[in-house]
Amino acid sequence: MEEVARTYPEGNVHVIWDNLNTHRAYGVWKSFNARHGERFFFHFTPLHASWVNQIELLFAIYTRRVLRHASHYSIFHLRQRTEDFIVQRNRAPQPFKWTFAGFELQTGEPKRIPADARSIRPSTSRRTPASSSSSHGA
Repeated sequence: MEEVARTYPEGNVHVIWDNLNTHRAYGVWKSFNARHGERFFFHFTPLHASWVNQIELLFAIYTRRVLRHASHYSIFHLRQRTEDFIVQRNRAPQPFKWTFAGFELQTGEPKRIPADARSIRPSTSRRTPASSSSSHGA
């Protein structure tokens, strides 16, 4: 971060951090920001965000098609190839077909229910007012 501060000595800087425990150390980045004129704004990705998987898929495709085994002779050349990649992807956009079956519930019951069982499955996740009050010792 000190190198980022030296590279961008003026103006506001927005930093996007994942939720690594060291990134969440409020005192550390508050102290850093105090040393650099309160111009750094820290944003954190959500703790549980399935949309991040789609972003990672796009970066993997970008890495394979633009970065891997490539020789970029200048920053301009890399920027041009990156912009060409984005233009090409946007010409014929296709959504990522990402699915998530879910984790098993604590009861051991699978989260996904077969289509033929959906209409006859009893609801076990909702409590009636009487059962919820008795379970809290009331």
